[in-house]
Amino acid sequence: MGGARTPPQFPGGRGRGGAPGGGLLGLAGRPGARRDGPPVLPEGHAPARRRQRRRGASGRRPRGPRPPPRRLGPGRRAGPRAPGGAPGLGPRRRPRPRPRDADRSQAPRGEPRPRPAGGRGPPRVAPPPGPHRPRTRRGARRADRGGAVPRRDDRQALVRPGRAEPTGRRAGDAPGPRRAGGARPPARAPGGVLRIDRVRVRGFGTLADVDVEWPPGTLLLVVDPNESGKTTFCEAIAAALYGLPRSRGAAGRARDLRRPWGGGAMSVGLDVTAEGTRWAVERDIESGTFRVVDRDRGEDRTADFVRSGGRDVFGERVTGLSEPLFRTTAFVRQNVLEGDSLDSALTLELARIADAGGGEASVVRALRSLDAVRARMPEATTGPSVSVDTEVARARRLRDEARRETARRRAEREAAAEAGRRLALARERLEAVRRKAALLDVAAVVAERRSLAERQSAAAEAADRRRALVAEAEALLKDSLFVPEEALERIDALREERGSRPEALQKARRAQAEEREAIAQDARQRARRFGPAASLTEEDRRRLALLLSAVVDSEEEAARAEGELEEQWEDLRREGLADDLRRLDSLPASEREFLLGAEEERRELELLGVKADRRATEAADLARLVVSERNVRVAAGRRLVGAALVALVVAAALWASGSRVPGPVSASATAFAVGLGLAGAVAWVRGRGHRLADEASAREAEKAARDEAAEQRRRLSEVRLHLDQVARRAGFPDPGALVRAHRRARAADEKRRALLSRRARRDAALARRASLEEELAPFREVLGTAGGLPAASDARRLLGLIEDLERAARTALARAEALAREEARLAEEEAALASTEARLRAALEEGGLPRGLPLAEALLAAEAGRRKAARRREILEVELPARRQSAPAEAESELLVRLSALDAEVASRLSALGALPSELPGAASPEEARRAAEAAREEEKACREELAGLERELASRLHGAAEGAREGAEAEEEAEAALERALLFRDAVDLAREALAEAASSAYGDFRRGLSEAARAILSRWSLPYESMEFLDDLAVTVTAKGGRVLTKAEFQAALSTGAREQLHLVARLSALRYLGTGARGVPLLMDDPLVGSDDDRFAAAMRFLLASVLEERPVLVTTCHGLRHAELARSLPPELRLRLAVVSLSARSEAQRPGID
Repeated sequence: MGGARTPPQFPGGRGRGGAPGGGLLGLAGRPGARRDGPPVLPEGHAPARRRQRRRGASGRRPRGPRPPPRRLGPGRRAGPRAPGGAPGLGPRRRPRPRPRDADRSQAPRGEPRPRPAGGRGPPRVAPPPGPHRPRTRRGARRADRGGAVPRRDDRQALVRPGRAEPTGRRAGDAPGPRRAGGARPPARAPGGVLRIDRVRVRGFGTLADVDVEWPPGTLLLVVDPNESGKTTFCEAIAAALYGLPRSRGAAGRARDLRRPWGGGAMSVGLDVTAEGTRWAVERDIESGTFRVVDRDRGEDRTADFVRSGGRDVFGERVTGLSEPLFRTTAFVRQNVLEGDSLDSALTLELARIADAGGGEASVVRALRSLDAVRARMPEATTGPSVSVDTEVARARRLRDEARRETARRRAEREAAAEAGRRLALARERLEAVRRKAALLDVAAVVAERRSLAERQSAAAEAADRRRALVAEAEALLKDSLFVPEEALERIDALREERGSRPEALQKARRAQAEEREAIAQDARQRARRFGPAASLTEEDRRRLALLLSAVVDSEEEAARAEGELEEQWEDLRREGLADDLRRLDSLPASEREFLLGAEEERRELELLGVKADRRATEAADLARLVVSERNVRVAAGRRLVGAALVALVVAAALWASGSRVPGPVSASATAFAVGLGLAGAVAWVRGRGHRLADEASAREAEKAARDEAAEQRRRLSEVRLHLDQVARRAGFPDPGALVRAHRRARAADEKRRALLSRRARRDAALARRASLEEELAPFREVLGTAGGLPAASDARRLLGLIEDLERAARTALARAEALAREEARLAEEEAALASTEARLRAALEEGGLPRGLPLAEALLAAEAGRRKAARRREILEVELPARRQSAPAEAESELLVRLSALDAEVASRLSALGALPSELPGAASPEEARRAAEAAREEEKACREELAGLERELASRLHGAAEGAREGAEAEEEAEAALERALLFRDAVDLAREALAEAASSAYGDFRRGLSEAARAILSRWSLPYESMEFLDDLAVTVTAKGGRVLTKAEFQAALSTGAREQLHLVARLSALRYLGTGARGVPLLMDDPLVGSDDDRFAAAMRFLLASVLEERPVLVTTCHGLRHAELARSLPPELRLRLAVVSLSARSEAQRPGID
């Protein structure tokens, strides 16, 4: 039976190489532990494996060429077994095809690893327990499975593959008993401290293109609404560590379940830090591949995490936990804590982790496996699943099978003869195909020669056409109307510059004359409409408009000021404030200033006095309290001293009694009396000096407060006296009447100032109107009045008239300015046009056109010269270059040389093949001939492969016919050996059952005590009303509440609330994480929406415990849809815990819905 595997060590640390572990009783084990079902031995050809074990190797060796058969003489038959077969016989027959392994692969295993000295030997039986029993064989088996052996102390020994644990004993010493029971200390984490730095999800279920950074030392809180991928995010982390399930059916279902909803690649990745090394792992879930990179060195380290058979162990090495154990402890799925139970999966994993110390679960499983192998013979020679008795019965039938084997070998020899005949025919067909391929190659050369001949003819025709084009270009150059290109460019530029400018200039002259006549007509109409005002200048119009606006404003202001003045007088008369104003105005200025703040100062002094009295009372109360405490302490010291005196009297009486009272009793009484007296004296002395400084400070504070109160009352008395004196001088009966009159006077003072202001505004408005009348004197003719100011309505009418006149004048001025600018522009345009036409005539003369031609005719002649120049340019720049490019790259002479060379090559190849030109197959083009030759070579390749297959078949037939001469006798001998082996195996199973049953009763207690101690350590740091948690044999939980009351399993499930059960189950999971080799600092804790059944207080306590305690041990991830609940929690956290909370969101739409968490 294959033993369970320990958590693999991390690469670069304490390594764990080694071969697959040996099985029970020295039988070869399978390459790895079975994950489920009863462990059984692999099936296969048992005699062949026995021969390998006698040579000192375990497992299967790769298939390869067999050694040639040896012939042995008659004297060798009774000797010992040969290295490769049975005693005295030649090589064994070829083994049957090996069965599939646990990974469904029939591929041969790697090279066998060396086993310990001594070979396989007979089955070993564990001796009965004795003192100091070591764990040598268990350590050796664990080393063979590729892991280090956990020790009972904090150190961890390294066991090399194929060696026993270094225990200080010889390998042959008898093992002693297991050491005394006790809690097994948590082993160091095989994977070390694991921290996830970043999670990348390219496509996984509902998630796509998610990149989440996990800050170190923080609790990562994922807050999103339902159906946004929180559970998928946790599953993506687990998939990045371990991948999907490896069985075909489960892998397909999991891949379909987690396929991206939006399509695209299904890929996840992690950036992790473990044992000081930063790794990056990327998993392509669709193809089942993964890649591991050392982020510090940039090296691809994927090969370090791959086992034989292609199975990866990245998750097991960095976490120290197998995938089922990780999901049972470190991955808290949604709604799991409420009904959580640490089931048998964790029990089996505990036993696998602790194989070095034994475990009841592994022993029970071993006992069941012993029963199974008793009913199912391991490595049976007669069938894959038979009992020992069946093995014996079937061995007797092997002799008949040997005779039938002889007949089969005869048929093999006949089949080999037939294979030889088919091999000869295949060789003839190969020669015919070779000749056909060679002829097709020659046909390709002939087609190439034909193509070259066509190219040579085309090159000659192209050369004739080029010579004709050159002659045409030279004739155009010699024509009399030919205008050079440079002259044409200058003429075109000047023609474009001239354009239609002459016509536009004539049209602008006519428009200018019309505009001038319109301006004169507008001036005459303006003079008739506005009369004398039309002759005013712009400055006079502006001044007159300002004066008229001032007339309108002054009339309105004067009327408004007169009305407001009359209203103010009416208000003063109604309130009757004349007498009060007169009395207060008679006071000096200093007295009026004193009245402004007297009332506020009096109130402030009264309030300060009350506060000082209150402070004095508080200080007096404190002094009295201190004195009372001192008296109480002194009284207690006195009572202790009195009790000590009484005790001394009793001790003296005891000493006086002599031998009737033992001496130690008397001495104890004396010591007690002395100690009590000393304690009383110390209490008395300390009581007399109790808080003397506090009393003194209280007395000083009381005195200062009373002095301050007296000072405030003195100042208040002075203020009141001063008010009384001022009231008498002003003629008021008392200070109250004075204050009330002052208040009314302050309001009346404001109204008086308003009265004066309104009177001043009226006088100013009247003075302004008088000055306006003088300023309007020069404009009497325009106004049409002999004197005085015009009415407001007349002034507004004149203002409108002036505005119309101003607009008309501005319009006339703008038109005159525009006319002048247009006149200047037309003069400049006329001069520029004359210059352009002069330059155009000069360019036409330079281009070779006659001097006396009119400008229009000269331009037509230039167009004719342009067409001839364009034709010549087309010949030189387009047609000749195009024909040069389309001409063959090779010269005509080169083509002729190549044609002659191809003729010679065709003749030489036909001569070598002994063929005539008529035998060549026809081909329309060289490409067609090459494709036919390629097809012939492919046919030749197929013939070669067929020939090689026939040769292999012939060799196999000959080999099968040659061996097997002595198969019948060998089969009979193997049957007898199988019977002997079955009997020995049955005895070994019985002895092993007895030894394992004795070890089962004391081993598993270590595991349960270790889990209980880990739970007790966690409960001591979490403020829960429980003291301890105990684990039963089936890992069920019993809880001890504070006060000693024990909750049984039934009470735990029925009496506790959902929130309490969730907290306790979380403690159980953390305890398992601590104990299962991960220690106090280990793998991350993933929690998918936990504590949904807890109330607010339990929820807040659990989250604070995670932030304050669990986060110091391991990273924590919490996903939730309860954003408001976590927002309230974040606001209630202290600042140091709030900094440890990192909040992220997986979806853009959840940002608007998620409450803010600072």
